[in-house]
Amino acid sequence: DDDDDDEEEEQEDEEDEQEEEIRAKGELESPSQKILHSHESTPVLTASVDATTFLAFPSPDKLLRMGPKRSTILAQKVDASDTEKVVQAFLQVSSVFRDETAVKTAVEETADSLMEKAFNSAAFQSDTFITSLLIHMGLLKSEEKIKTTPSLYGPLMTLNHIVQQDYFPKSLIPILLAFVTKPNRVLETCSFARHTLLQTLHQV
Repeated sequence: DDDDDDEEEEQEDEEDEQEEEIRAKGELESPSQKILHSHESTPVLTASVDATTFLAFPSPDKLLRMGPKRSTILAQKVDASDTEKVVQAFLQVSSVFRDETAVKTAVEETADSLMEKAFNSAAFQSDTFITSLLIHMGLLKSEEKIKTTPSLYGPLMTLNHIVQQDYFPKSLIPILLAFVTKPNRVLETCSFARHTLLQTLHQV
């Protein structure tokens, strides 16, 4: 058995050596591969993701893989005059919110770009936006059958960020406050995010 273990260790050492050799041959890589491997301390990233792919199946990894221009790219992709599309995009971006700094920052920056563009658009109806958002979050009943967001943690934490920004209309604060304060089974499942948002809404 010991011999087997020694053999395995030798194999692993050989594999490590081979990996190092492959890394050392970095100069032979094509320019595009060189770019991928040239991020200093960041891990090697796979192919970048476009806005359509992210919006179709959102994930924290895809948002990060969109690169530093993600917020501009996503804001350009969404028609700011179409309130329903803005609601959908906000929920898709906020759904991937995580407390991990890189993801949190990416979500907040993207939400800022999207919502600032929307609220500054003359055709955008902020009252319709907040009503539709509350319906999609399951906090307001709708006559139409609408699929609600499975988890409110991300949307609540992202709202907590955007309500503090200058672009967010102060007229919407009392509406949000009323619905987030109301007893609701959905909100009870994410009491930390709800409490955080309520504290912020009382202060802004």
